[in-house]
Amino acid sequence: MAEKIKRPTFGRIARPGIGYHQGSRQMVTTVLSPVQFVNAIGEREEWDPLSGTGTNRREDKQHRRGIADYLAANADYVLNSILVYLSPDEAEFVADEPGAPVSLGTLYIDADAKMVVGDGGHRSSAYGDVIDAHRPLADEVFARMTANGQPVIVVLDDNQARRVQDFTDLQNNAKPLNQSVAQSMDRRELVNRMLLEAVIKAGDVPVFDNGNRVEFLTDSPGKLSAKIASYKTLRYASGTLLVGTGYRSTKAWAEAVDLLVSRDEEAAAEKVIAFWQGYSDLPPVAQALSVDRGVAILREDTWLTSANVMYALAAAVHNVTTGDAAITTPEAFAALGSFDFTRTATGLHGTLVDPPLTAGGNPKARTGRDAWESAAEVFTNVIVQSATTT
Repeated sequence: MAEKIKRPTFGRIARPGIGYHQGSRQMVTTVLSPVQFVNAIGEREEWDPLSGTGTNRREDKQHRRGIADYLAANADYVLNSILVYLSPDEAEFVADEPGAPVSLGTLYIDADAKMVVGDGGHRSSAYGDVIDAHRPLADEVFARMTANGQPVIVVLDDNQARRVQDFTDLQNNAKPLNQSVAQSMDRRELVNRMLLEAVIKAGDVPVFDNGNRVEFLTDSPGKLSAKIASYKTLRYASGTLLVGTGYRSTKAWAEAVDLLVSRDEEAAAEKVIAFWQGYSDLPPVAQALSVDRGVAILREDTWLTSANVMYALAAAVHNVTTGDAAITTPEAFAALGSFDFTRTATGLHGTLVDPPLTAGGNPKARTGRDAWESAAEVFTNVIVQSATTT
């Protein structure tokens, strides 16, 4: 069999890279500016199993827009590497140390070759959106796109079946952060900074115990956990206390909460602290905090550790303490102190709870916004009625 003749490197684009193998295939990690990268890639290829082409899933326009907004708004953004493919006929890696498992070297690419994006289609499209929007302005954002780098993993492989399998393997091996971890790590959002530093770690709220009773690593504490709730739950309840229930999208809710906190962070923190102090003073909660395994018993016997109940309480307290209402947060929780939150009670039937189907059966919790907003109306009525009779 005749030896394959190498194509001349003259006239090809040369890029420095680090060459290595994963299995039988030559891979090269290199870095391009976002502008260079967008110019070097071809059209997005969606997976078509009938023709066996493409590797990308259906485009999520909201996800693409979110990445573009992030890139444009944050000078210190970070994106991980994007996986692309070139045919071995279109590119060649020449190692500085031939035969070494990992070597610096030069990646030579045909000038007219277009990289095929295997994993990172939304990031690639978002880069294109930002560059197209800011190139005519030649502004600070476009300057970043020309000066910054984007790591790219180039796989020299033209086997479509292997490309598709790579995409599947990458998705199966990826584990996204749960919301409690991701939100507690995100200090760009003022609500997270305020909640973590001025509320949870401040030491004034018994139910938090300086953060020891907050579950940061999962979104749902276990049945026997001593944690009162996940950070995700506490964050959403705290934000709903501040802005109410008028925002239907997560993004609009987060923007409204951050705007309110930015106007007066101290006042916002005081209101959130007062709410969770009131929650801590509810008789079943106070009792649970005072004994071993108390929170596990509270979770077993009542609805009070339910995320939906916390959201409903926050919405109700927002309702009665906002505007011209003269009801304070301590007064609201004093009124709620007589409400029966046990799982056998009927006060939440038809809102957060479906009654038992048979005598002696167990009630079933409902989920969703409609359920906890209905429960918030029940709590609001309890508070208002108490205020009018005292």
